[in-house]
Amino acid sequence: MDAPVAHDVFLFGGFRLDRHSGGLFRQDGAGGAARLAIGPRALDVLVAHPGELVPKQAIMQAVWPGITVDEKNLTVQISSLRRVLDDGQTERSCIQTEAGRGYRFVVPVTRHAADSEAVNRPVPLDEDATVPAAPKSDPGSTASTRRLTRNRWARASLLALALLTVAIGLGAAWFLKRPGWITETVQNQTPSVSAIGMSSPVSSSAPRLSVVVLPFENLAPDGQDDYLADAITDDLTTDLSRIVGAFVVARESAYTYKGKVTDVRQIGRELGVRYVLEGSVRRIDATLRVNVQLISAETGAHLWSDRFDEEIGQLAAGQQLIIARMYDTIGLSLVEIESARSQRERPTNPDAFDLILRARSMQHLPQTPQRDKETLALYERALALDPQSVPALTGVAYFLIDGVPGGVWGNFEHMQRAGRLLAQARILEPGSPRVLNITLYWLRTVGRCAEVIEAAEHAIRIDPNRMRTETGVYNELAVCKTWTGHAEEELALQTQADQLNPRSPWKHSRYRHMGFAALMLGRDKDAIAFLQRSLAIHPEARANPWTYRMLAAAYARTGQIDEAKRWLAASDRLWPYGTVRSVYPQELSSPIYVQQMRDYQAALRLAGARDHADEDADFGTPTAGSLHGEVAGYTPVAAPGARTIRTAELVPFLADVRPLVVDTVSNSWGRSIPGAIGLKFSGLGGSFADEAQDHLRRKMVELTRGNLNQPVVAVGWSSERFDGRNLALRLVALGHTNVFWYRGGREAWEVAGLPETELVMQDW
Repeated sequence: MDAPVAHDVFLFGGFRLDRHSGGLFRQDGAGGAARLAIGPRALDVLVAHPGELVPKQAIMQAVWPGITVDEKNLTVQISSLRRVLDDGQTERSCIQTEAGRGYRFVVPVTRHAADSEAVNRPVPLDEDATVPAAPKSDPGSTASTRRLTRNRWARASLLALALLTVAIGLGAAWFLKRPGWITETVQNQTPSVSAIGMSSPVSSSAPRLSVVVLPFENLAPDGQDDYLADAITDDLTTDLSRIVGAFVVARESAYTYKGKVTDVRQIGRELGVRYVLEGSVRRIDATLRVNVQLISAETGAHLWSDRFDEEIGQLAAGQQLIIARMYDTIGLSLVEIESARSQRERPTNPDAFDLILRARSMQHLPQTPQRDKETLALYERALALDPQSVPALTGVAYFLIDGVPGGVWGNFEHMQRAGRLLAQARILEPGSPRVLNITLYWLRTVGRCAEVIEAAEHAIRIDPNRMRTETGVYNELAVCKTWTGHAEEELALQTQADQLNPRSPWKHSRYRHMGFAALMLGRDKDAIAFLQRSLAIHPEARANPWTYRMLAAAYARTGQIDEAKRWLAASDRLWPYGTVRSVYPQELSSPIYVQQMRDYQAALRLAGARDHADEDADFGTPTAGSLHGEVAGYTPVAAPGARTIRTAELVPFLADVRPLVVDTVSNSWGRSIPGAIGLKFSGLGGSFADEAQDHLRRKMVELTRGNLNQPVVAVGWSSERFDGRNLALRLVALGHTNVFWYRGGREAWEVAGLPETELVMQDW
């Protein structure tokens, strides 16, 4: 590559990069230009050499001369840069990634010599010839690398743009046979600082969530435990670098301060960080004690401190547990401090990262439906501001999934959108435990436990230390272990997760899952203890109806019938639609689990639970033609455009007319009305213009060969579920003229003792 002219002006895609004035400008159609609030230094190499690949190692050496940083810090400026340059783009990004290698600038660039007026006026695009994108060279060739390195050492300032050559596609390309994941980024812009105990900023360029972990002090005599203090420093540095959006100085740079008395404000200026973490380590008999302090690098004020003690029967295990606990606690504290700071500094004009920090801080509070709604709204706003933000993508996806009552989807669009958001996040952030966690959560809710187990076990096996920072992976694996007949493995996994993350805001959910696993194993006293502990941690958890129902079953099997009835009544007040028959196995692959769920049904009967809903009940609900997003409720007696059919009528109708029978597969034990076809999720809510309707249209053309007059029976679960009615309404909206809604559903068919056959499942 030829060395660029010192004062060049570059024009590309409606932008002007003026290296003389040090500014990036967006040009408008009237000949004016607006200066953009983004550092232009990172653009120098790319725009000066369009189409050329910048190798990672050469960039790392040039961007941080004299300072060793973790590779993840290369990604700090990508989000803000792409957000500006790709604004309004509908095709590919102007910065193209080559996985694990670097970046190419793929937009044609026009070069000009700068003059004194060029700072304030745009340069016409036709003054000089366009510099075409260079053909792709082999980044692995020795000659190419030597040539790039030789030139770049001669112009270190130009190499600052190497900040953009991020290695993409590291890690989990194996996962679900999807593309590699790209590391998420956060814009590197920091307004004036006035955080807790802070009065004046050290540097406006210090990234948010930026921290250095100084070498921990060994308090043992004669330096006998120096290795232990160093190991804890190294492990904590590694784990904190995995906090989404964090800028963590690499340990090599941090170790240059070991044994030196240095003002933390000077450290902050030298390393460009907001926070300094320091601590001490000592052994007291069989206890490992670690003291930690978080200090403002801007004012020197102590923001937070804590002490961690761990019994060390085995030193390595004790060290691992302390690191996990510190990571969890420090991560929470950093997020809460930055969230409060963003609300003070930008209360009315938050950027995407501000909103993400506020949402993450709210997630640390006890979970309530209203708080979840507010948190989702924050993530949605962040995603609107930055569609490439992985924290926003996963945050929205998580709350779309977590908003599912009882683990049953009520809206097809939400289910599909969550899947798409996570697919995008997997492309953008390779190897992220957080993305993996939420993806596994989604897979579990759509009934794909085999994939959950395969992916989670693989991730834990190849990198257990990395997975310990996201214990939700353990949770999803654990739940699917119970659903596949291995509840004892869930108890072990959840116990391990609890040790690694004892301050998790979802601790109540962990104990609820452990209570269910113990219930499946017939360990009813343990189940009661786990479930009561879940309620004690978070009495307002919206999953209480199911927690109460499990408690009723466990108390009934221990002979405490009055207590069982009390918990059952509490469950019915919150969820009046529960029946014994509506309990079903989420996975049918394990005969052990299927039998355990039969035993659970028997325990509910012993507690006095209602067996089934009344097929003919008239709840006085007005008839309407809209779809219902609620999973359960008191259905009307009719569905506009469809005929309601009862069990007594359906039996001869099946024999005489031989209609097409479509089952929504809710509350399924894998069997249905003889001849029924299973279209899973076809009874979910949404709208008649959503993608579910499109999918259903194509499938029905296939099943009926385009005959809209063919009789079709829509079968859901019961008269207190909306799935069968939703399917009937969707069919009517598609133009089918002979639609029958079996209001009693599969539950009424079972109550009548009528024969069932294996449900034939079809993709749609």
